[in-house]
Amino acid sequence: MVEDDISLRRELRRGLEETGWAVSEAATAQAARRLCLTESPDLVILDVGLPDGDGFSLCRALREKIPCPILILTGFGSDDDVVLGFQSGADDYVTKPCSLRVLQSRIRALLRRADRWDSTASLCSGDLHFDLIHKMIFRGSAELLVSRTEFDLCLALLRQNGRILPREALLAAVWDDRERFISDNTLSVHISRLRKKLGRYQDAAYIETVKGIGYRWNVEVRKEP
Repeated sequence: MVEDDISLRRELRRGLEETGWAVSEAATAQAARRLCLTESPDLVILDVGLPDGDGFSLCRALREKIPCPILILTGFGSDDDVVLGFQSGADDYVTKPCSLRVLQSRIRALLRRADRWDSTASLCSGDLHFDLIHKMIFRGSAELLVSRTEFDLCLALLRQNGRILPREALLAAVWDDRERFISDNTLSVHISRLRKKLGRYQDAAYIETVKGIGYRWNVEVRKEP
């Protein structure tokens, strides 16, 4: 939990620990970076107004380093702030004041989504089958010829289970630090090529563009029976 208001931080910590979660605290962006890298959290609760930087920048930095869900909890509730939060890589955005019960529900939902695919070796969506071990995609018995990058793009979107993945977060999920010269236009080209290979399912595109934000997987995802 990254929150500079000590009284609120302690109140939320008590409530979350009563639910059974172990909670570590940070009051600054610097402390949060250090904590996240040393403790490998299952989820991060992040305030926007921090004494040594803004939470949006911190969210982008954490998204590049850790795979867990990030929930922004802040008093900044304008539409522009919410959009910026998701563009920065947040998985959920909750405005203060927020009841502990609502916060607990949002956390549970994020953890369920994050854990959903961890124990499965294959997924299905529409008429496609995804072999997560061998990184292959099939339509029926026919293998689709996709590159490793194209498979990783699919997997990053599949794991969001219908939620929007901002372009910046998708870039960070697929290309590592050594490849950060990858441009936004390059992502668009990869997505365009991937769409052609995946085709459509019941007249719907598998990958939907959300204008000004990013992309989402547009067909229900399920575990292989």
